[in-house]
Amino acid sequence: MYLVEVIDKLSEAAFAVDENARIIGWSPGAEKLLGHSAASAVGAFCGDALQAVYPSGEPMCSPACEAVSCIKMGKNHSVEVCLLRHKDGFVFPARMNSVLLNSENDMLGNKRAKAMFFIQNCHSAVPVFPPDQLRIYALGHFSLAYSGKGMAVDGWKRKQALTVLKYLVGKTNHPVHRDELIGAIWPDVESGRGWDRLKVTVSFLRSQLQQSGIETDPVLTLDQSYMLRGDIVWIDSVEFEKLVAAGNRHIQEKRTDEALACFEDADRLYRGDFLEDDPHTDWCIRARERLRECYFDMLAGMAECQAANGDHRAAAQSCQRALYRDQSRESFLRSLIESVGKIDQSNWKQPQLEIWQRIQEKEFEMVPKPEYLKVYEELIRASKDDPKVIG
Repeated sequence: MYLVEVIDKLSEAAFAVDENARIIGWSPGAEKLLGHSAASAVGAFCGDALQAVYPSGEPMCSPACEAVSCIKMGKNHSVEVCLLRHKDGFVFPARMNSVLLNSENDMLGNKRAKAMFFIQNCHSAVPVFPPDQLRIYALGHFSLAYSGKGMAVDGWKRKQALTVLKYLVGKTNHPVHRDELIGAIWPDVESGRGWDRLKVTVSFLRSQLQQSGIETDPVLTLDQSYMLRGDIVWIDSVEFEKLVAAGNRHIQEKRTDEALACFEDADRLYRGDFLEDDPHTDWCIRARERLRECYFDMLAGMAECQAANGDHRAAAQSCQRALYRDQSRESFLRSLIESVGKIDQSNWKQPQLEIWQRIQEKEFEMVPKPEYLKVYEELIRASKDDPKVIG
């Protein structure tokens, strides 16, 4: 008997979706856990029933939903901890896994089931952010969330409204003169016409935020300038920099565990480069590069803390992640070899160096400096006889 055929008898919280992420099956266990009856859930988009957010506060159920993307790519998906909203309004932590269904017999009525989701209530301590706080995600795919729900910004008719908001995000708490905004967004439009466009665009932006339930306008008008209020919005890039700075302070104070916790929280926020949806936009390049350097600073701090705690395998992995993003970072190669020298991978160190050399020569047309190569070779030789090597 196929699993979808017995979904209406499952005591586990489970539901089935079609290829469009619409619910076509809802178990009694799901009804008990989330409060929605099968009659009300079936036919709805799964995101409308779950209203799920990550522990960071970022909406799972958004146009960029990872679970739906995985289903379309033919992959299973799992989330160790997320926050789900019960029909009665309270939020609780849960674990969720999806299983792809590929059989032609996985039918519910006249609809083909694409995947089954299983939900388990869990008791992990996760932060719940204020429900009345606008949350802006600028690292990776740009998105907005309010009251635990993602805002469908990809469907906004005036795309320039998002561009204005993105520009203000890069200068949070700093007034931006209208001429600066016009020059950045409509560089070929004369001032008077650009001002008319900007007024209409800002008005549209405010109306969209108000329609989402945001009562306090986060965009202030100051004479001929606009400013995004950092006191009433949460921005992942701002929080990321704060966490990295706090981690570095803890390192200076020899508080390794606290530093590592800050770096790990920052790592979870860095889903991609700043405004990566706009790779060729000149005005965000400087902020993107600054945050990217902050990301490497975070990985260096993580590796330092992990090595100090004796977790050399984790330290090596942090260095590998940095080199994966930028093979020109020689400091990470040195730290990588030092960390590998503490674990039983002696047959791996020399090939790692050789691979790095080839990439330097092929992609960057650079020949590593002889003094660096000498240091690396000495590290490799020394690590072979290091009495502290652990398996």
